[in-house]
Amino acid sequence: MYDYYQTLTLILAVIYLMIGGGFIIYIYDAYKRTKQKFMIYLSVGFFFLIIGAVLPILSYTVAILDKSLVVAAILLQIAGLSTIFYSVVK
Repeated sequence: MYDYYQTLTLILAVIYLMIGGGFIIYIYDAYKRTKQKFMIYLSVGFFFLIIGAVLPILSYTVAILDKSLVVAAILLQIAGLSTIFYSVVK
């Protein structure tokens, strides 16, 4: 049963990364058309947020979940949200 959840978690994480990556590419393509600088910050913020969200999941699936990885993931998420906030407010 443990292998089932580990495999399912990995598949869902890959789907999450693909959707997030597509979203980031879509924002970057919009930046190339409009040349609005805030869209670069927005795409970088979403990159940090997506990687920060999936980092503990991927480390769980390879059984190296460490407290330092969880802290790094939270820091990436904070950086992502801060960058997104900066892109919207500026």
